[in-house]
Amino acid sequence: MCCQESQMPTEPCIFKSPLDRDISKLPECPIYDFLYQKIIERGMDKTDKPWVVDTSTGTTVYFKDIDPHSRNVGSALTRLGFKNRDILYFVTYETSVLYLIQLGIWRIGGGARGGFQGEAPEEFARQMRESKSRFVLVDKETYSKMLEAVKLLSWPVTVISFDDVGNPDVVLVTSLIEDDGTALPEKVDIKPKENIICIPNTSGSTGLPKGVCHTHFSFTTLNFDPKAVDVFSGPFMTPMSNYANGSYMVTCSSIYYGSTVFHLGKFQKESYFDVMAKYKPGNVLMYPFVANWFARCDDFEKYDLSFLKLITIVGSVLDPTTAKLINQKLPGAKIVQFYGMTEVINVSNTQVDDPENEFINKNLASKENMGELCVTSGKLVPYVEAKILDVNTGNTLGPNERGELYVKTPMLMKGYLREGHEMPVLEDVTEDGFFKTGDIAFFDENSNIYILERTSFLFKYYMFIVSPTEIETCIKQHPDVLEVGVVDIPNPECTSVARAFIRKKPNSKCTEADLVKFVADRLPEHKQLHGGVQFVDKLPESKGNKLDRNALKKMALTS
Repeated sequence: MCCQESQMPTEPCIFKSPLDRDISKLPECPIYDFLYQKIIERGMDKTDKPWVVDTSTGTTVYFKDIDPHSRNVGSALTRLGFKNRDILYFVTYETSVLYLIQLGIWRIGGGARGGFQGEAPEEFARQMRESKSRFVLVDKETYSKMLEAVKLLSWPVTVISFDDVGNPDVVLVTSLIEDDGTALPEKVDIKPKENIICIPNTSGSTGLPKGVCHTHFSFTTLNFDPKAVDVFSGPFMTPMSNYANGSYMVTCSSIYYGSTVFHLGKFQKESYFDVMAKYKPGNVLMYPFVANWFARCDDFEKYDLSFLKLITIVGSVLDPTTAKLINQKLPGAKIVQFYGMTEVINVSNTQVDDPENEFINKNLASKENMGELCVTSGKLVPYVEAKILDVNTGNTLGPNERGELYVKTPMLMKGYLREGHEMPVLEDVTEDGFFKTGDIAFFDENSNIYILERTSFLFKYYMFIVSPTEIETCIKQHPDVLEVGVVDIPNPECTSVARAFIRKKPNSKCTEADLVKFVADRLPEHKQLHGGVQFVDKLPESKGNKLDRNALKKMALTS
């Protein structure tokens, strides 16, 4: 719904969730206590039901393991000197037992921060300095680089490993789980709105990855209303990096709903369909970049995927053509679009329960806006408010008007880590508590949100603002295109021009001229491929299995 704020004439339209909830009713309690209560309520404390399965190794953690094993981990870490508000830093490909270790850390008042496995030791060291980490968790593949990173720090670090790395000074994870649990503190002074439980990194699209601090309260809020994240209510498979914000959402929501998680320790296209066919999850989480490949992959016809009931799109927005292809190939599956950010966790999804929302049981709704067909990301989840501001004037806009999205939510981060600062630094928040997302969006007349582009990706062609995503959406309609990425390259006459990097189907005879004309026939002059087309065998992917626009931009500038 859109509420008129008569007392604030400069705020003509504030959008709210159709699920009206009293924010004062949100619980302020440790996240583990909140989740363990759900385990008991569901009778999961003694069940043999799998909680997390690492699909790379087959390692499985069961719901009955959660309480005793996380207790043992908390106890063992306490013996090692881990204290309330300490942060464990991890770089590992392991997923299932990592979940348990994080729960043990949360029980003793600590938090966790993970890093991308392919980073350089210097970047690991920088992140550890920011979080003042005295404990690091590794595996045999990441041990050597982490050892180099530890040497760059000015304080001693306890190294813990999933694997035997041949160093007697390294603590093995098995010894944590085999602890007798008696050193777990009887009472820990956890302040739910102060204690940090996780520090996911931003994507680093505008510079170095920033550590985003979230508290116990952020994640109890995420799961407090059962309709807010009910995409996690059944068994699901996720490719999310174990250090990303989505992974922490998965940890908490899977316990809340009593769902089994099939976690891809490593996302590999070559084995993706085989893994899916082996575990048969009812729901698969996908980034749009993966969904784009998935919908056009020839392997699709080799497998019976009728077990799929939900495909949940996270991390960005699915384009209409890819959504249509998936609907055609999997008519029995429903696509759910999920929108959130590292800084604010959960903003909207197309599952939000609203009896007036006629498309909630159909395929994703789309709407034309300024000549562009846009796919909705649903309605705001409980406790979230939003507004759209004009990027030039700062004026608040109404339905169907494009601008920058601002959101107000109790799931807002505590702030960014900054080396040299004792407390997280909160940035990009207005005086009235709205966070500046950096996303271009609009709401329609029924308060459905449409996410269009990152403001940082927009560029100018003469005086016109151009969205790379809109051009990509157009190109994806071409039957010979498998994947596409569009970036701007500088041009002294018109500021910037668009260049497309395209992976086309094998044996395709499609030429650069064909694709330039294809776009020219469908988009206005300022949205055309004045920078040409470059065919590639592979598009660069970011740490989170998204299109790496920074790498693509470098390719454009050097080619």
